Amino acid sequence: MVRARFGSAQKPRWATERVSGASTRRRSLGWAIFIPIWAGAALIGTAYGAGWLDSLWEPGQLQAAASGRTGVRASFGYCHVGGGYNCVVDGDTIWLEGQKIRIADIDAPETHDYRCAAERELGDRATRRLHDLLESGPITLQPIDRDEDTYGRKLRIVLVNGESVGDTLVSEGVARWYGNGRRPWC
Repeated sequence: MVRARFGSAQKPRWATERVSGASTRRRSLGWAIFIPIWAGAALIGTAYGAGWLDSLWEPGQLQAAASGRTGVRASFGYCHVGGGYNCVVDGDTIWLEGQKIRIADIDAPETHDYRCAAERELGDRATRRLHDLLESGPITLQPIDRDEDTYGRKLRIVLVNGESVGDTLVSEGVARWYGNGRRPWC
């Protein structure tokens, strides 16, 4: 079939055998160099995007903030699923420099395991307000008598610009003072 279509002695270019020479080696060497460079760039981009590299430029801020000595400036996003670096989970939980922190003195409506639509709507408002507060200035964390809750979250009083985030959220009606356990919002 090949001979009839392309002539008696001529084979199509794709059917010829490749000669291993400099051009083939150059082509495979190009891919061998490209793949590790691409993988390294992807890893660095992922680490930067996730915030894993932030501590390289400002080491020790979280420890200083936890002791109440100084404030941490951070840019926050929203982390609705899983962990994060600097993000707001809901109206009373944040991730700051890779540590999950529960605002110790307040209880905000649930946004993930809510019991009614009104709780979800109020929880979304509390989450957005907490995000706005955290973006407005340096954050200081003050420890309380317990270090962690039963879920492994650090329990801290959160201050922004020296003012309690809990006080602000409660006074605006999107949270309430913590009362030892979950109480219904519906």
